[in-house]
Amino acid sequence: MRASRHSSLHLQAFAKINLELRVVGRRGDGYHEIETLFQSIDLHDSLTLKLQEKPGIELRVQSPWPLPERENLVYRAAELVMFRGARDRAPLRGVRITLEKRIPIGAGLGGGSSDAAVTLVGLNKLLGLQLHNTELHSLALKLGSDVPYFLVGGLCRGRGRGELLERLPSQWGDYTFVLIKPPCSLSTEAVYREYDRLVKQGWRPPTDCTNDLEQAATRLWAQLSACRPLLAELKPDLWGMSGSGPTYYAAWRSRTSASQAYQALEELRKDNYWVAQAHPTEKGYHIK
Repeated sequence: MRASRHSSLHLQAFAKINLELRVVGRRGDGYHEIETLFQSIDLHDSLTLKLQEKPGIELRVQSPWPLPERENLVYRAAELVMFRGARDRAPLRGVRITLEKRIPIGAGLGGGSSDAAVTLVGLNKLLGLQLHNTELHSLALKLGSDVPYFLVGGLCRGRGRGELLERLPSQWGDYTFVLIKPPCSLSTEAVYREYDRLVKQGWRPPTDCTNDLEQAATRLWAQLSACRPLLAELKPDLWGMSGSGPTYYAAWRSRTSASQAYQALEELRKDNYWVAQAHPTEKGYHIK
């Protein structure tokens, strides 16, 4: 173990979108087997990690959305790393984590998972633990199926629970994404439960859809059905629902077209929609 030269780090935890999500089976461990395409985008949360002499974890959250601190994935990620450090007889120091949320919660954009991954990376560096990528991946998977992806970022094919990753050359670097989230949040667990109910009733996802969970999400929040025609009218180059929803993305190669679409969609703010622009990134995080 090598001591870090730094006492604090500032990091950006990027969001992701699922350009495609297929549910291909049910696993024996209760999880669903999926095939998906992850793409990281520069919409991000900010984290500051600062070492303290007093042992323990202090988490401060600045968020427009309610977020329980001790149940936060950031706190759990910090516990995993601090325990790992203690097991290796690292000097037991405490850490103060300040999390500034910009990625909406329960939006299908992976904000909590990204925050957790960045916490693992940041504390590994600050504590000088020198954990290898395979060890970080193992810790990340304990926190959530898509947490390992944010250790990589860029365009990746995800299989298994989403943790089996294959890095791909991205063709979306020149595109601008516009994101819209209706005034609701959806639990991933609840969406998968609804998906299972639909399948038991004999429903099968259409072959031309890009996200097998979209129908289940719409069943839980019917107003989502308005997003499809709304985005179709703007003629994006690609579009769909991300993750378990409810956020939809649309992308244009022309920045002028994307800007015009963003301005048009900003009208939705009066109905409490969240609207944002973003661009693809090559990594899942950035250390400033």
